[in-house]
Amino acid sequence: MKKIFLSIFLISLLSPLTALAGTYIAAEDSTAYTIYYSGLVPCGKEVCKGTTLNIRTIESALAQGSNFDQACSAGGGTVYRGEQVGEFYTGFPCTFCHFFVMLDGIFDFVLFQLVPPLAVLMLAIGGIMYIMAQFGGAEVLTGGGSGGPKLLGQAKKLMTAVVMGLVIIYGGWLIVDLFFDTIGVADWTGL
Repeated sequence: MKKIFLSIFLISLLSPLTALAGTYIAAEDSTAYTIYYSGLVPCGKEVCKGTTLNIRTIESALAQGSNFDQACSAGGGTVYRGEQVGEFYTGFPCTFCHFFVMLDGIFDFVLFQLVPPLAVLMLAIGGIMYIMAQFGGAEVLTGGGSGGPKLLGQAKKLMTAVVMGLVIIYGGWLIVDLFFDTIGVADWTGL
């Protein structure tokens, strides 16, 4: 079971379907800009910067095979590459705030892109185990044991663990998010 979970976890991290991209708000000379970046790290590379970016347009242009420059201009922004040093660009400079933007991106990825499919997969495995235990006779247990009460107990234990894990994960997120909303973090950080 551990090998299956590890392989699914690694495949989901390496899959192009889970490619990360994010946005954040930055102020420069009392003008608020939306910054769009691709990947997990929000700095040190080219970013799309604009006052009124259309994120859906950028992402659909990238999905259709446009390069980053074309997608950024289609979304109403300009590409910021940083200063040119020789033939290379320095990229968008990193600051301490980018560390927190990156952490926010990691939490969003885990909570909303990684946990739901894994929970559905584990519940499906538990459901299959439950059905096999009801019909019995299947040699699915380690050591060549057949289904029945032992497999039924494992299925119930797996499904209970998944539900409890979801309650803990999303309950914790709900409490922290409610606390941050109460003290007004979103008003001064844009998170």
